Amino acid sequence: MALPTATPRAATPVPVWEASFADNARGWPDDPRSTAWITQGGYQLSALEPGQFVAVGPAANPPLGNVQVTARFHKVGGPPGGGYGIIVRAQPRTALDGMSSGGAYDEREAGDRGEVGIWRREGDHWVDLVAWRPSAAVHPGSADNELVVRALGQQLTLIVNGVVAAQAEDATLTSGTVGVFVGGDGNQAVLQQLRVERLD
Repeated sequence: MALPTATPRAATPVPVWEASFADNARGWPDDPRSTAWITQGGYQLSALEPGQFVAVGPAANPPLGNVQVTARFHKVGGPPGGGYGIIVRAQPRTALDGMSSGGAYDEREAGDRGEVGIWRREGDHWVDLVAWRPSAAVHPGSADNELVVRALGQQLTLIVNGVVAAQAEDATLTSGTVGVFVGGDGNQAVLQQLRVERLD
């Protein structure tokens, strides 16, 4: 899908909530025998079941429309080829519990091979908004990457390490909750920080 030609309108970020995982006040799924748990240095996500991904969010997670989410990730295990990212506009019946694979939400992702993409989850399948493509903005391998996702009206933007890496337009989902994502067989990543802001 081609990049949108319109210039995204300006919006002011207003802080809503943050997570640094010093505690679990927001109620993230936390079970080291499962797919997601709080660990020293952050929140670990592990896609250990072949063909399955991990989509997870906290219990205290108010729905938002225009939103900006900033997250810092790094890969800690698994073969090359996995990715991690940010979920926005997850619909009420979507279970971001780290186990379910269904639902409806927008997801933006960076991969450890230096790629980025934007997708929409529709029940049991993905809709490509920006299919995987190389981006020099991504630090490959196990290096830290800061991802910023902006959802402003139908404008969807992924910023990686301060560089706009992918953009798309999609008006299907207008509001919902926030979460994080890890995909790729055996892929393991740690989310170090997450900041959620409303765009006014």
